Amino acid sequence: MFTFTLTFIRHGETQYNRDKLLQGQGVDTPLSETGVQQGEAVGRYLRDIKFCKVFVSNLQRAVQTAELILRNNIHCSGMEMFLEPLLRERGFGIAEGRHKQDLKNMANASGQSCRDYTPPGGETLDQVSPRCRCSRG
Repeated sequence: MFTFTLTFIRHGETQYNRDKLLQGQGVDTPLSETGVQQGEAVGRYLRDIKFCKVFVSNLQRAVQTAELILRNNIHCSGMEMFLEPLLRERGFGIAEGRHKQDLKNMANASGQSCRDYTPPGGETLDQVSPRCRCSRG
């Protein structure tokens, strides 16, 4: 029987996270100093894990986090990362760059829950779902 382990890691903190601003796909912010420290800490925690492949969203916050993790890993020196746009978080259209409360207010005004609401130009959950099912190499 074939078994494998799949490890998911969220990117470290950005200033937008700290300020409760939506990033989505259109706002490509770097890690904050805290985010760098988080990436380093996760890298130390996972230092003995031998990864076979590393797939990463192509947004800089995700790439920076993965680089920090791989740099701290004893098995992954020089390992190639596969940058995959399909791994980006949900797009929030006109709400990107705005405070999370603005998204809640837009959802309330439309009579929808925040989870189900799609701002103009954003991705619906039905559009995001197929990206989660994509298989690669």
